[in-house]
Amino acid sequence: MTEAGERSQLRGEAAVPAMTEAWGRRSQRSSEVAARDPESLQEDQRVPCCCGLFGPPCSTCFRIFMKYTVGRTLQLALYVLDIATDVGVAVADYNNGDTVFASITLGLVFAPGVLFAIYQFTEVLTSHTGFLACLKAPLWLFSFPLLPLWPVVRDLRQIYHGIMAMLPSKREEHLHHLDRPSRAYLIKFLEAFTEAAPQFLLRLYKITLKSQNLPFSQFETIEVAQLSFSLLTLAMKIISTYQKNVTTQQIINGDMEDNQQFKLPCCIQIVATVWWASFLVARFEAMALFAGAYKWWIFVVIGIHVVLVALFQTMAVKKNRIKRIFIYLFSGFIFIFAYLEFNMKARVKVAPWFPYTIYAVLVFMENSIMLVLWFFAQQIATFSLPEADKEVFTTHREYLIFVHYGAFCFGLLMMILTFCCLSKRSQDINGKDNEEEMRTVLRS
Repeated sequence: MTEAGERSQLRGEAAVPAMTEAWGRRSQRSSEVAARDPESLQEDQRVPCCCGLFGPPCSTCFRIFMKYTVGRTLQLALYVLDIATDVGVAVADYNNGDTVFASITLGLVFAPGVLFAIYQFTEVLTSHTGFLACLKAPLWLFSFPLLPLWPVVRDLRQIYHGIMAMLPSKREEHLHHLDRPSRAYLIKFLEAFTEAAPQFLLRLYKITLKSQNLPFSQFETIEVAQLSFSLLTLAMKIISTYQKNVTTQQIINGDMEDNQQFKLPCCIQIVATVWWASFLVARFEAMALFAGAYKWWIFVVIGIHVVLVALFQTMAVKKNRIKRIFIYLFSGFIFIFAYLEFNMKARVKVAPWFPYTIYAVLVFMENSIMLVLWFFAQQIATFSLPEADKEVFTTHREYLIFVHYGAFCFGLLMMILTFCCLSKRSQDINGKDNEEEMRTVLRS
């Protein structure tokens, strides 16, 4: 790493306390503006919405209701249903005698809490000494079974403040609470990528084992529910992470809600969610089929991803080096499933769509290789069967390949549509800014 790059990283770390302090000033300033002029709430917080695109802008109360009440309620319901279906699948596996899958499924439910507890344990040891550290650090390690409830309590409080903020007389006070940062988002972030994603892959793998010659031909209702909620959780968390400008530095410092910069109107969020849901379906299908045919070789694929992505990132900064290495290894694990705009090495500036295109090409190539290997393994396994049975298995394999490439191409189309909408919206915003600047000049 160059000396200039190291200085840049150190400056970024030094800016974190300033960002936290700036949040207090920004929250107070936005509350004061909202109190003076409630209709300027959305413009002051720079929260884009589809209001005004197809008709007159919505009222302030309606925007608060949709963003903080309806939005938080849907997030809470999705979070609870995702965990509940995982527990339900674990119970069903246990009743069917699959104690190994039941144990793994139930263990993954508590994996985010364990990781967060370990993170907080190291934070206490590095920031406190003496009796305080000896008292607080073990409490975090023993608190991991309760940590999944933290986002639930957080969302319930946000829903309450969202309802109260619709009253003009109490808007200023409750908007202050709504904008207050919290590390509960880090729990949700971990839940998506260390619980929902592995659960999705594990369940597809188990389904392939039910009938290896006809994979994905037998689904139970509880499995369909679990897969649906896990997929939706993962896709929505990718969009949420993009909107919050989450970086590896924020993960290292645990301040992922201190710098909320929402970028996408709700209509583009829907298109982007469909994009990633389609990509994830194709990705998980290829990985599950490969794992069903080659078993433990899937961990070789995962290991190569983690190592390559971790090495691609900058680790030469002296401060928090050990923690940084673990965070970069974790981000390498995330890149198995999705591309997120973390702090990566960048020698030249490129268009926003370029890294996503590179990632899509790499995933397409890797999925294709895994599908080809799986196809030949299936042909060898069914070579000695009668012609009638071989025809049935061949038709099913071709159907699965069609599903994979259909989902991937549809996701690619949604990706192109997303960036086209973003480009048009950026031009519109720049045009409005230039027009407003001209008006200001003419008035002066």
